[in-house]
Amino acid sequence: MNIKYIKKASILCVATALLSTTAFASGFMIPEQGAKAMGMGNAFGAIADDASANWFNPAGLSFQENNAAVSSTLVYPLNDFEAGGQTYSAKKGLHVIPQAYVRYGEGNSKLSYGLGINSPFGLSVDWTGSGAPFTQVAAAGKAVTFSEIQAVHINPNIAYQVNDNFSVAAGVSYYNAFKVHLNSDLLRIGGSGDGFGGNVAFLYKSNVWSIGGSYRTSVKVDITGTGVGGPDAVVLGLDGIGANATTAVTFPDILSLSLAYASIPNVILSAQLDRVNWAKFDKIEINYAPSALNALTGPQSTIPEGWKATVAVRLGAEWAYSDDTRARVGYTYDPTPTNPTDFSPRLPGNDRQLISLGYGTDFSDNLTMDLAYAYVWLKDRTATAPTDPAYYGVFKSTVHLFSGGVTYKY
Repeated sequence: MNIKYIKKASILCVATALLSTTAFASGFMIPEQGAKAMGMGNAFGAIADDASANWFNPAGLSFQENNAAVSSTLVYPLNDFEAGGQTYSAKKGLHVIPQAYVRYGEGNSKLSYGLGINSPFGLSVDWTGSGAPFTQVAAAGKAVTFSEIQAVHINPNIAYQVNDNFSVAAGVSYYNAFKVHLNSDLLRIGGSGDGFGGNVAFLYKSNVWSIGGSYRTSVKVDITGTGVGGPDAVVLGLDGIGANATTAVTFPDILSLSLAYASIPNVILSAQLDRVNWAKFDKIEINYAPSALNALTGPQSTIPEGWKATVAVRLGAEWAYSDDTRARVGYTYDPTPTNPTDFSPRLPGNDRQLISLGYGTDFSDNLTMDLAYAYVWLKDRTATAPTDPAYYGVFKSTVHLFSGGVTYKY
């Protein structure tokens, strides 16, 4: 194989892998952060009546009793790539996304306190062994095999009830991306990083209407990683050779506006708009420490990404068909932030639609269980414009989500 070609491939692979560390994290936002909310298509910001309000709208902490809520979302994505009359499938795997929330306030105090621990960014795509053209060494620096990120979000909040109908809240967001893997057969990347941000929210509630809004700032996450030459780097003598690299990524700011209507007996209708400023993910600059690989990569590289801000539309309904049992339904339309030129199999997505069903029941005055299922289908993506022809083909994706949780009032 041509040595000059492999050198070029290695340079591009280092840049692409580190870029994808951040692209994968910010591109895979997971709005499903509570079983009750998921059953209503996550149109929950104007309801926010359990401790999961810490994520959906912390101002809702003012209008509820002390309670703790724990839940878990199971995500089962299916990704296929069709090219040249063949179908290549990514490995199937079940991803577990846990959530834990608590609300506390004393007596008639106007102050309420909350804490949320969840994972709003993450998941993985594994094309290893699929045989897809973009996994082969011929794809050079654009080769893609395995991408993963696991991150935890810790979010303490304080809510202040201005009067019987209106509340405001503020909080601090801490993100820790504790496990990152971005691999090809030329280079394997592992790393971690963290960063801080903040959030503010309001909620107005009457007997019929509720109106809520929240804003989460962008968060800069500094990533420190190590790249190790993969088996395809053996021709250069770089198989198993390591190098340090650093970069920074800015998670997008999120603006949510929500509305709930409760004039129909035993029924709540809700709607929400989420603007996610993916335009923050414009480019990535990567700095390389001196090493054997540094001779190939140079001290720094800049990769354009060019994502755009998007607005997701969420609709939900809940029907309390008995004193202790509720049924829910939801719908979401969520457009993709990616553009045709910079599209990558690490994020084989397109515009998404979600339909969800939910169920809630009270075991007692203090203990409630919520269950939800959601089916997500993505518009087929026919890739003909990416910078690497190895990506040309049709990407097809669907996702199944299951969520369950309990809330305990204390």
